[in-house]
Amino acid sequence: MINATKLFSVPKCRPAAMLMAALVLSPVASPAAEIYSGQAINLDLADADLGDVLASFSELTDLVCVVDSRTVAANGLDRVVSVTYDSVPWDRALAEILSEAGLEWTLEGKVLWIHLPDNPPTGDRNFTGDAINLRLEEAKVADVLETMEQVSGIGIEFDPDIDATVSVRLRSIPWDQALDLILRISGFDYAVDGGVIEVVKIGNAKGMQLMTSSTS
Repeated sequence: MINATKLFSVPKCRPAAMLMAALVLSPVASPAAEIYSGQAINLDLADADLGDVLASFSELTDLVCVVDSRTVAANGLDRVVSVTYDSVPWDRALAEILSEAGLEWTLEGKVLWIHLPDNPPTGDRNFTGDAINLRLEEAKVADVLETMEQVSGIGIEFDPDIDATVSVRLRSIPWDQALDLILRISGFDYAVDGGVIEVVKIGNAKGMQLMTSSTS
């Protein structure tokens, strides 16, 4: 049993609601298995904060949950969720919870993007790098890029005066997808030119929120 109460640190837009959740993996197959393929769970939520719920799913599935900037601006995360499920696939439960909030999710490798229906991730990149584990706490993006350059053996060109910082906890994720995620949540993008990665500033990525456990 995973008791989600007080396990997660998520930005709040209002006083925190009491989170009463039990997320239990179950071997029972779901009748909707032909549509949903996630592991079956039992889920009991009473006035749970949506941000905490997303962090719980991130911990349960070992996926990185990211909310894009337009979703944060349009919907916020100050909603409460009250649902009960008995032995249903986790992806069905998540889809229905998000649908009630006017949201959808898209899985891109090990990253679970939460977004508005009209703003899915592009999904135009194929990540093939070796898997890495990464834990950063208020790390300078410039320092992270230097480390990524050493890990990958590929040159990365960027402004050394970048003053952004990033906090992420990633497990068994391709290094190039980790780079992509770190840059996107920090307000940057990149292009590959002649075997060199060029990092550029973009105007609409800042504001993405990463939903991860504070205790993992």
